[in-house]
Amino acid sequence: MKEIKIEYRSVDDLIPYINNPRHNEGAVEAVASSIKNFGFKNPIVVDGFGEIVNGHTRLKAAKKLGMDKVPVVVADDLTEDQVRAFRLADNKVAEIAEWDEELLRAEMEMIGLD
Repeated sequence: MKEIKIEYRSVDDLIPYINNPRHNEGAVEAVASSIKNFGFKNPIVVDGFGEIVNGHTRLKAAKKLGMDKVPVVVADDLTEDQVRAFRLADNKVAEIAEWDEELLRAEMEMIGLD
């Protein structure tokens, strides 16, 4: 397994995936708020050419915040088919999970979001 290395790249050097099937405009403000409040904790993943594998919304949020550079992980060890599969899996897998509404409510109350 390849060791993860985070590097910082200019937002202008990252290439959005032209066929991104995810419409993420509605989430940009929330992601920008998260980055502003907690920092950039989830790097953008790009392929060996700088094309985004996952992180389109994070890039848009970074630009909204006026950031010049963002943390990036380069997935240059994946084949083209693996990049496609990872791009889809990263976005779809979270949809499989379900919330325990009682625990969610308790967590939200603890941070004042009741």
